[in-house]
Amino acid sequence: MRKAYLFVYSNDLGTRENVKNAVDSIEDILLWRYDLPNTFYIISESSANEISKQIREKLGDKRFIITEISTNKQGWLPRKSWDLINNKNRE
Repeated sequence: MRKAYLFVYSNDLGTRENVKNAVDSIEDILLWRYDLPNTFYIISESSANEISKQIREKLGDKRFIITEISTNKQGWLPRKSWDLINNKNRE
């Protein structure tokens, strides 16, 4: 089952380009999008623990958090971000 995650990282993890390349190379991450600094929305069938391990393998032991986005959410984001988070696919 696909799940939506919020991935937020510190500047020490790398530049947006470095992190983007790492996220793009992780097979367990099916889709991703960003529109906030140091933040990605990730779609995966894997657990947060599994994704976290893969990010650490690619980028090292720097500060970040991956948390599943539940139905109890609200914010001001572009429509494409909400579509990805809510539908877990690209339209």
